[in-house]
This record gives sequence, C-alpha cells and structure tokens, in this order.
Amino acid sequence: MNNSEQSLSGISNRQLPSELVTGHAVIDHEHQLLLDYILRLREICDDHDASRVTCGGCSPTLISECESRLVGILGDLLAYILDHFRNEENIMRDSLLLAIERETGEAHMEDHAAISSKVQEIVTNLETPKTIQRVRELEELLLRWVTSHISLHDMLLVRWLEREDNPIRLRALASA
Repeated sequence: MNNSEQSLSGISNRQLPSELVTGHAVIDHEHQLLLDYILRLREICDDHDASRVTCGGCSPTLISECESRLVGILGDLLAYILDHFRNEENIMRDSLLLAIERETGEAHMEDHAAISSKVQEIVTNLETPKTIQRVRELEELLLRWVTSHISLHDMLLVRWLEREDNPIRLRALASA
C-alpha cells in the first residue's frame, strides 16, 4: 500500500490527501466529491469496521435499511463516476490531448472504462447475506483505484494542461 492509499484508507477528516491534489480546481473538486461518495459507503453498516462478513447477525429491518441506503449511494456514486469521467474526457478533447498524445488519452479513458465495468460487476453481484462484504470490497477497490488513477493519469493530464503550448491556455491568452 502506498502513502496515498494509506492516507485514504485511514481518512477521517474527509479531505483529499495533499499528494492527490492535482492543482486543477475542477478536477480536484470532483475528486473530493468522489471521495465523499466512497466514504459514504462506510456509513451504510453500523458495524463497518468490524470483522463481520455477512449480514446474518442483523435484524431483517436493519438489513432492509442498509440495503436501501446502499441502493441510494450506489446510484449516486455510479452517476457521479460517469459524470466525472465525461468531464475529464471533455477536458482531454478540448486540450487536444487525444489528438496530440493519443496513447496517453486513450490509456486514461481505458482506465475509466475498466473501473466503471468493475464497479458495475460488484453492484450486479450484490447478495443480501454478503452485502457488507461487497460494500467493503467496493470501498477498497475504489480507494485503490482513485489513488492509482490520480497518480498515473490525472497528474499527467494536469501537466498537459499547464504546458505553455496547451491549446486551451493559448486560446485563453488570445481572448484576453
């Protein structure tokens, strides 16, 4: 586990760790919102941090409440992930990253597709007795992915946007 993953797994102040701040206001704001959704997964089960593997010890009422919260959070999370990916991909297109550094942009987009697919797979395989286990798996997957994705792809995207010859920057200077 790297430093970013450790700081995310033990996060309590709901702030994006400094090593994951890209310096791009929109992207960082969206990452913060994504982190908030991930941390909301911890709030589904009152026994989240314990070693409980199934919902077997919970009352039917509590199981129903947890499942209801889970469905709401997962719906919001999936919608938000897709919106965030669309925003980043629009930034890539607008900055001509996809035209000039095609392989870099395509790798970034492939990573978006891979995590979307994995999240949908976990959601599809939710079973009542193992809901808490699947929630933990989803949280761990997302925390690992967020740190890896920001470090590998989003930092590179922001460096691209900050280049002196970036088309977005040149257009902004020309219109000023």
